[in-house]
Amino acid sequence: MTNWKRAVAVATALFMTPAIAVAEDTMRLEWVMQGQFAGPIVAYEKGYYKEAGIDLKLLPAGPDLKPAITVAQGTDTFGIGHPNQVITARANDVPLVTVLQLGQKSATTYIARKDSGIKKVEDMPGHSVGLWFGGDEQEFMAMLRAANVDPSKVNIISQGFDIVGWLNKQYEVMQVTRYNELQLVYAEGYKPEDLVFLNPEDYGVAFVNTGVFATEAMIKKEPAKVQAMVDATLRGWQDALSDPEAAAKIVVKYNGELTEPSQVAQIKAMGDLICAGPTLKGEFGKTDPASWERVQKVLLDAKIIEAPIALVEGYTNTFWDKAPEAYKKINCPVK
Repeated sequence: MTNWKRAVAVATALFMTPAIAVAEDTMRLEWVMQGQFAGPIVAYEKGYYKEAGIDLKLLPAGPDLKPAITVAQGTDTFGIGHPNQVITARANDVPLVTVLQLGQKSATTYIARKDSGIKKVEDMPGHSVGLWFGGDEQEFMAMLRAANVDPSKVNIISQGFDIVGWLNKQYEVMQVTRYNELQLVYAEGYKPEDLVFLNPEDYGVAFVNTGVFATEAMIKKEPAKVQAMVDATLRGWQDALSDPEAAAKIVVKYNGELTEPSQVAQIKAMGDLICAGPTLKGEFGKTDPASWERVQKVLLDAKIIEAPIALVEGYTNTFWDKAPEAYKKINCPVK
């Protein structure tokens, strides 16, 4: 049994306990309620899901609660995640399918202080980097390969889900999500000009982020519900990105531990991830096959999967095609 299949089996056993009640239709977010998921949260708050024809409940996730697993074993209807997770699942005979691709850039970047002596990935030998393991490290490992850097020459450290280690200079380069940890670094007083950014896009290995997936069985059995989810989620993100301040107020309503300014920054950062690729052509939410081909190549090179999957079976633009044209365009800032 592979690690992926073992994880599904364990999660299934946990969720089969009678003490856990699950709504009929749920969307498992990838983390806690925050601006990263402003689109679905706004859609839920404004009643867009019910209006579209689905009574959908949003549920948080965390380090030990993965949407790909909860959807695979039937606990949740939909999950938020990334193509690398869907490809890996399908390579292990778990039939997940992405039905909506929101992000068109990597969710992560890698930062160092200007005085670290690091200007590009090629400078990494002799230096240290903090990464999240469990699959999230593979993007940076691919960056090392692309730069012809021997990983054994780099001190690779497992970092926690915070920025404390980097602030304490336990490692020089830190993996950050652009919408969360990077914003926390800025809150500590750092400015973009104080930092060096090592971006996966510059090395041709970016893992595009934030898609919504379901199982093949769900798509076949309940296509109307899938369509309703796609339509309402696009609409919710339209609202959130057009008025981040109003969206932040809604997000904080669902997570009182957050502050409105931090969530405005997070929503705007999500807009930056969304405003790339197909979105710039008026195709917000559409999957770009080239981005999946790039991710699969990284997974094959890293031997995360043993053989390529049929990528066209791992995603579908069918529901995006049928969504109202008015929901497929957002106003992206001019760069």
